[in-house]
Amino acid sequence: MFLGLETEYKKFNNQFSEFFEKYNSVRKKYIPAILWQSMTYSFDSGGKRFRPFLSYLIAETLGVDSKKIMSVALAVEMIHTYSLIHDDLPCMDNDDFRRGQPTNHKKFGEDIALLAGDALQAEAFWCLAHDEFNSANQKISVIQIFSNLIGSAGMVAGQVLDMKSTPQITLQELENIHHKKTAELISFAVLGAALFSNATESQMTFFKIFSKNLGLAFQIKDDLLDGLDGAQDHKSYLKILGLEKTKEKIIQHSKSAEKALAETSLNTVALQKIIKFNLTRDK
Repeated sequence: MFLGLETEYKKFNNQFSEFFEKYNSVRKKYIPAILWQSMTYSFDSGGKRFRPFLSYLIAETLGVDSKKIMSVALAVEMIHTYSLIHDDLPCMDNDDFRRGQPTNHKKFGEDIALLAGDALQAEAFWCLAHDEFNSANQKISVIQIFSNLIGSAGMVAGQVLDMKSTPQITLQELENIHHKKTAELISFAVLGAALFSNATESQMTFFKIFSKNLGLAFQIKDDLLDGLDGAQDHKSYLKILGLEKTKEKIIQHSKSAEKALAETSLNTVALQKIIKFNLTRDK
């Protein structure tokens, strides 16, 4: 799945699953069965877990035990899952299938799907607040960044701008949408893990540049893949720039991400491989 990172991904997947089961044993008993089923139906629907794996690699890069960042990894995947459930709702994109399965509202009804998304968002904050491996001050700092990047000034803002965009959208407007809607959550996967891994102020600066550019490159790759499937609308780099300039754009952001990593003076081979993975992935 992640070429050249198979060993790291296997270790991550085992630790992530173990951490989720521990969370499960604590929280499941408090949550109504139908709500829990809806939450886990989408959470376990076969995604690559790209964002939590990115958090794991940040800890590895900074030489920190990955248990210190598992609350960030779980929180970011919960938010990603909640955003997909809500994206699929009839009032949003109105999709019937995701990853080859009926979307959450098709399986559980629109009411439960809506509440499952709400619950996953709240549970993400619960995970960060109850982290047992980091100090109270660290948790406060991470939650402050988290709430800003996923909320009304971040991911949710991007969703609103996306919904209200018109066919006359400019490149600057498109990049603002994708920065907020896609790149901000990828940024949290990096920055939350870096904070819990005791990154220096200088390292945080370069991780911000890296994560923003990786996030935009990730969205551009999605646009390119959607274009191959004939699923483009006006909110697409392909529609605005055309194929060749879109390819130039993804290379530009990828190189900016690589340059930022080089400035950290860390061994960033694994993170460099993530950049290359994005360039070559086929889904």
